[in-house]
Amino acid sequence: MVDLSGRWVKIGDAELVKSVHEAVVLEFGHKALQYTDTAGAPEPRKELQRLLARAGLPRHVPLFTTSLADSLRLVAAAHLERGECLDVEDPSQREALVYAACGRPKAVYIQPHWRNPDGHIYSAEELRAAASRAPLVVYDLTYGLLAAEVPAVAEAAVVVGSLDPLFPGLHLGFVAAPEELFPTYLALLEGAYLHPPTYMQYLFYVAMKTRAVDKVFAVLRRREALLRAYCPATPYFAWCKPRDKTRFLRLGAMEGSVFSRRGLFGEYVRLGLTSATEEELATLLSGVPPEELQGGGHS
Repeated sequence: MVDLSGRWVKIGDAELVKSVHEAVVLEFGHKALQYTDTAGAPEPRKELQRLLARAGLPRHVPLFTTSLADSLRLVAAAHLERGECLDVEDPSQREALVYAACGRPKAVYIQPHWRNPDGHIYSAEELRAAASRAPLVVYDLTYGLLAAEVPAVAEAAVVVGSLDPLFPGLHLGFVAAPEELFPTYLALLEGAYLHPPTYMQYLFYVAMKTRAVDKVFAVLRRREALLRAYCPATPYFAWCKPRDKTRFLRLGAMEGSVFSRRGLFGEYVRLGLTSATEEELATLLSGVPPEELQGGGHS
């Protein structure tokens, strides 16, 4: 049965996945199966720093966490006092909504490229306007890390993200902060013991260096192209407004309202594309006329 949850990355090339895991063990087995520095293993951190520089954030120093939720937990510990919160988008990443309920926003949370769940891409003007609302901006690059440069970087910014969508079986998050804030984050990470298994860090590194991530991304791009005939889509998810939500919810799709701090967008569904193959999606959509999935919007 097709899975529209998007909670994992499913591809048909088992040999690709096997080859990356074998390379981790053969090339970095001794390192990958032991503890490493709190901030992360050196080679994976350097690779992540390269990606951040390519995205327009060359001054940011990264460290690994176990998940996006843990990354946001560190941001909250570093910057939010009691009664303060994040000014989040609507709709927005579910992990960020936990920090949105208060009357005193301390930082603005933005997904600059391919916002989850509606796929919105921010212009430089929109990013500058958002940055003016609070003294700190938190950029979430979970879905935009491979895609594009952040067109306008705020003077005070912290970057978070999950690397899970990059490769099957990868479970890894990160925080990247300017050099002057890095010691604060490192101390918080060490105290909270949120640093992830070294193996996951090297899985990310090898998947990047062997370009296996590019092959997975190409597969996801084909799924995006398939869905675009029906509703707005990214390689990772689609944001649709079906006449009948039931058939998609039964397959793991998520109701739009769970992504809203105001409980809006209940007429939409988020279709996760990472967990359904192109063939599975084509079969599912073969019986769905385009007008059945009318397309989404954002506010």
